[in-house]
Amino acid sequence: MKTLHVFLCALVLSSGACASRPIHSAGAQVSAPVSAKTPVLKSLAGTSWTVVELAGAVVNSTEGWPAPSVEFDVNGQGATGHGGVNRFGGRYSESGAALSFGPLAMTRRIGPAAQMQLETTYTQVLSRVVGWRQQGAQVILNGPSGERAAVLERAQVTVSK
Repeated sequence: MKTLHVFLCALVLSSGACASRPIHSAGAQVSAPVSAKTPVLKSLAGTSWTVVELAGAVVNSTEGWPAPSVEFDVNGQGATGHGGVNRFGGRYSESGAALSFGPLAMTRRIGPAAQMQLETTYTQVLSRVVGWRQQGAQVILNGPSGERAAVLERAQVTVSK
């Protein structure tokens, strides 16, 4: 399975070309350049991301704890991830630039107060997401008013030997 995932990631990365993708921001449309190494995404299915910005603040995880993340299943229906302390899973719905998450089931571990607060903020943001857009190599999750609810970067692919 990891071999297939690595192959698909390599295929996606090698198929990129110079392009622009319209970005919708507060009713205006602008085009952000996408480099040859950054493929233009048509769907989030089959991708994995790490949260780098949440509700306008840079994400700083407590040492020894993972950053929040999300992985979109290849079939385009399920999402799994890490809130920072607990793992979650559930459904998501994507239609073009529209995106929403269904009820998410989570484990119930306890962690450091700062990490628990980060996880609470993340799950609240996910519950309010209404859309997404690509901006360069990042994916922006939009809130109901079009605001940047979260900024995601591709998760690092690790290859086991």
